[in-house]
Amino acid sequence: MEVDYLVIGCGLAGINFCHLLDTHGKSFLVYDNASQHSSTVAGGLYNPVVLKRFTPVWKSGEQLAMVASIYPKLEQQLGVKLDFDLPVRRVFHSTEEQNNWFVASDKRELSPYLSTQLIKNDNNFIQAPFGFGEVLSTGRVDTQTLVTSYRSYLIHSQRLVEEEFSYE
Repeated sequence: MEVDYLVIGCGLAGINFCHLLDTHGKSFLVYDNASQHSSTVAGGLYNPVVLKRFTPVWKSGEQLAMVASIYPKLEQQLGVKLDFDLPVRRVFHSTEEQNNWFVASDKRELSPYLSTQLIKNDNNFIQAPFGFGEVLSTGRVDTQTLVTSYRSYLIHSQRLVEEEFSYE
């Protein structure tokens, strides 16, 4: 069988690359022996802000746009729910941390991602006397469902070779 691309591995990177190949009408074959499990044990969380330093994640806007573009299409194609909104909150330990949050939220590159509303702590099991700040545009991709469903899709379309690829 002659194809435009050979893709080695059916993890997150391989699946996203295959999706782009499908989108552009390219043929491909995936080799995956299911020996690597990093994509299925990955938390699948995405968050556009490094909370320790209040800096944006590298190319956060572009990456979030890609998530918003690709995963709804994969959900429709595979008939499963993959992308879930998931609030991320930062515990404030002092008034100074609250102030740092507000300074960061005024920065052009962070303002779309940092809510300016303080969230009061109503959970007795979390010590947050100064409340929380909420990061916006955060979520979780169900990586287990993604990998399992996409492998099934590849098997059905006869584009998965379930063996180790030999580079020789």
